[in-house]
Amino acid sequence: MTAIAHIAESFAYGTARSVVQLCQSINGRGTSTIYYGVRQGTDVELQSLPDSVKLKPLPGRGAARHLINMRFLAKELKQYQIVHGHSSYGGLYAKAWGRKTNSTVLYSPRGYAFLREDLSRPVRWAVRKFEKTSARWCTTVGCGPYEYQLASELGGPATCINNGFIVTPPTPASQLNRTVLGVGRICQQKGFDIFRSVAQQLPAVPFTWVGDVQTADQSEIANLPANLKLQTYMTHENLLQLIRDSRIIFLPSRWEGLSRFLIESVCLSKAIVTSRFPGNMDCLDAKSCCTEYGNGFACQSETEYIHAITRLVDDDHLLDQKQSASFQHASQHFDIDVIMAQWRKLYESVR
Repeated sequence: MTAIAHIAESFAYGTARSVVQLCQSINGRGTSTIYYGVRQGTDVELQSLPDSVKLKPLPGRGAARHLINMRFLAKELKQYQIVHGHSSYGGLYAKAWGRKTNSTVLYSPRGYAFLREDLSRPVRWAVRKFEKTSARWCTTVGCGPYEYQLASELGGPATCINNGFIVTPPTPASQLNRTVLGVGRICQQKGFDIFRSVAQQLPAVPFTWVGDVQTADQSEIANLPANLKLQTYMTHENLLQLIRDSRIIFLPSRWEGLSRFLIESVCLSKAIVTSRFPGNMDCLDAKSCCTEYGNGFACQSETEYIHAITRLVDDDHLLDQKQSASFQHASQHFDIDVIMAQWRKLYESVR
């Protein structure tokens, strides 16, 4: 049986759920061990792991954590036939190992770090340069069409396996509550500041955001409007129920790989309102320059977000149409049974 190591230095949120889902898809065809780093939200994700997956925490802490982790992995990874790195640092560890050993190495960026607007231009340039140089050391697996496009541009072997989830028919709009739901770390990337401002301008509409502040800076959650409720991270099942019950999914993120939150929402047949970042637009049912799509809206200003949400808040007929379109889009692109089969085929081809 093939022994597989997954390295997820950032084992939390969407990355953690995608890695666990991947382990489940190959269960019985290989043994999976996850080497994980501790991040905000990791404890919640560890609760949902199947018994068949082995866990080993990465020891690195502080400024020297990457050096410590790489030394640790140099001893650990000798027992595996396939090493799969997830996100930037997990990919760095996996590619560095594979370069020295000729092991089979897979890399899932799950949002290239050079897309981060919170990094300086020189740092983003350096990260992109490294990704381009190291692309030939592995097979890159994009989590969606946009990420695959970037991987292809960087060079090296690349393929695409979309993030996926169980596709379920929509709940009629008349049975939903009025909540506009957002999920993610409270940080620049996820656009919580935009979410808060839109909520403030729509005081009659209830907004809920699930996520914790990324840093010790509490200014992000100071002076919230009365109609905006914050909830800390919860178990995945509880979050899925919250998504099912909400009327509108709203994610104004500034950059993404392929948002796990949006994918799960589309697979639960929800109408989505999101930014025009290409990774988010992979969740909409067509490519064009317009704002409105069959299953939601892609916006680039607060005015557009407010207009989109206002249209969906009270119009059950329009919402039912959008939800039906999400169901069809998810069935074609994000069905977990199809996604799992693609992962199994990939692993069988490289072992």
